[in-house]
Amino acid sequence: MRENVSKGHPILFSLMLGIVLTLLVAMGSAVATIMELEDTGMMVAQACGFLIMAVIVTVYMKKRDHSLKIFGFNKLDLGKEKVSLYYIPLLVIVLVQPIIGGFNLELTAPKIILIIIFSLIVGYTEESIFRGIIRERLQSKGPVFYIVFSSIFFGILHMANALNGNDLIHTLLQVMNAFLVGLILALLIETTYNIIPLIVFHFMFDALAQMTSTNVIDKEILAVSILNILYLAYGAYLVFVLLKRKKTNSQIDSNTNLLITPK
Repeated sequence: MRENVSKGHPILFSLMLGIVLTLLVAMGSAVATIMELEDTGMMVAQACGFLIMAVIVTVYMKKRDHSLKIFGFNKLDLGKEKVSLYYIPLLVIVLVQPIIGGFNLELTAPKIILIIIFSLIVGYTEESIFRGIIRERLQSKGPVFYIVFSSIFFGILHMANALNGNDLIHTLLQVMNAFLVGLILALLIETTYNIIPLIVFHFMFDALAQMTSTNVIDKEILAVSILNILYLAYGAYLVFVLLKRKKTNSQIDSNTNLLITPK
């Protein structure tokens, strides 16, 4: 039944993946709330939900393709076609929050380690789902549909953070940020066909965001505004690259057809 859903209903299957992930994390949050755990306990509980989902998606991907290449786990060659240039903006984006807000000097070593582990699990799980499995499942719909669908879905699912006690403004900012991040990462996977740098970015972005000082509420709007400008500029550049590549491929196909067409 599950195999039939994944083959015959790729959109439904994609929605199911995101909903299952959200439910697992929500269950972890609920358990932590019932047990009256503090922030550290809440993070551990949520990490358990992400870890369960990480195992599920890994088993699924391994079953589909043992090499994982169809999901974007390809060898990274930074020297080929100046691929490294695609990832420089990601490094800039990662550093915006800690530069503006500063690091939280009150974090203990165990808390930093927990943040690193938590962010690594989240980065791997969410990228494997949204830029790996969902992209592979929606190939028949075309890249434009995948980019739009995954970006909107990624943003909507982050509304679940409202259940964790975040205020409305913070949640809306997080949803907007998630949508734009999802947009540039979807564009990037279509540009480079490699998910590994996206996992690294996701991990670093989340980890540094959680290590940023919490006493910078007045600077949050500034940080989000700068990030949004970077997202839009980066997204426009990636759209340009994809359109240029499509035009080039069309010209090549046209020339090839002319060569093989009998006179």
